[in-house]
Amino acid sequence: MNTENNKKTEGIEYPMLFPIKVIGASTSSYEKSVLEILRKHAPDVDEHKVVSSESKTKKYTSLTCTFSAQSREHLEEIYSALKASPLVSIVI
Repeated sequence: MNTENNKKTEGIEYPMLFPIKVIGASTSSYEKSVLEILRKHAPDVDEHKVVSSESKTKKYTSLTCTFSAQSREHLEEIYSALKASPLVSIVI
């Protein structure tokens, strides 16, 4: 049974907590920019729970952020917004 608060898409039940990994160049504004993009689409992102990791060369930083995904379309909007940022190299 599908309701507005309990949607099933391709075997995935929404809403669900969804971790997203974003990789980009290590700059002073990278993390702040990624969080701003995420908050526009998922205001429940908690910056205190973001896991940050630098590459061995410290050239890249990966951020893993968890938020409440409301639907497949919601995820697609977030992926598109992140990929549109010049600071973001990869979104997983």
